[in-house]
Amino acid sequence: MPITALTPLPTRNDVNFSAGVENLLNEMVIFAPEANVLQADVNAKHELALASANAAQADRVLAAAAAAAVAAANPAANAAAAAVSAAAAAVSAGIAQAVSPDSPVRFNTRNITANLVIGSDYNAASAGPITISDGVTVTVQNNATWVVN
Repeated sequence: MPITALTPLPTRNDVNFSAGVENLLNEMVIFAPEANVLQADVNAKHELALASANAAQADRVLAAAAAAAVAAANPAANAAAAAVSAAAAAVSAGIAQAVSPDSPVRFNTRNITANLVIGSDYNAASAGPITISDGVTVTVQNNATWVVN
């Protein structure tokens, strides 16, 4: 979701200070609604990620309880299946937590399937390897960086 860049702020020593401030005020007419839309989008994605993380955590608890019940019913035959089920639930919960905005760990997919622009003055990082689908472009604007580790 692109936002129109603002021109640099004028300094008080600038002979065109009044014109610079006027330009900035005119740009705000476009910038403010774009920023509000972006904020709403980020907030909505945060809520979805939080709900997903909570659901995954609940699934993990249920899977662990089910695995314990299965193991208790027939410990010799079901211990391995219970361990696999609990491990799968833990991975699912980990993925949900890693996409939460509050998590210190981030997961990313390995394939970029839609056009992507890394805007000027932004840094981006991906854990690699990364593939880019046919017909898809990744644009790294001036004063931007993208690092694939």
